Amino acid sequence: MANEPITIYKLIMLYTLSRVKTALPQDILYDYIIREGYTNYFNAQNVLSELLQSGLVREDTTYHLAYYGLTDSGRETLSLFGSQLSPDIKQEIDEYLRENRMEILNETALVSDYKLTPQGTYLASCTMREGDHILFQLNLEAATEEDARKICENWRESSEELYQTAITRLLGNNGRGQKH
Repeated sequence: MANEPITIYKLIMLYTLSRVKTALPQDILYDYIIREGYTNYFNAQNVLSELLQSGLVREDTTYHLAYYGLTDSGRETLSLFGSQLSPDIKQEIDEYLRENRMEILNETALVSDYKLTPQGTYLASCTMREGDHILFQLNLEAATEEDARKICENWRESSEELYQTAITRLLGNNGRGQKH
């Protein structure tokens, strides 16, 4: 059973998620397993679906993207069955994560989403993260869904400037002594 490809694919995904500090978008989670020729996109989708259904992986969705993270059950499963994943594969995954660290950080550091409020407006939530640690979060109420979507779409290009402005203004000393 340990040599079944589906089991190996599941362990690869669980191991990958265990080695990062934040949830990953699907493209990054699939990249290693497909790039290295272990399987194709459709099998990767099926494996992720099975991991979600069994509660080993959690899904956090935004208005346009889903992020996947390891659950406690997934971590426990990996500790019980992770030895079935060869040391070579583990080393390859670790190397892949090191080589693609900046891309992974860029894809996971800035998250935005919006939701309908009970008052009929939309609340756009924009977050700057370092792993699971929130560095900066901005929540803005928008009158329309279109406005909320625009806020979320513009977050990536405006986040650094907004963060720097907030730090400078709130510290009241032109940012001296800021720690970020």
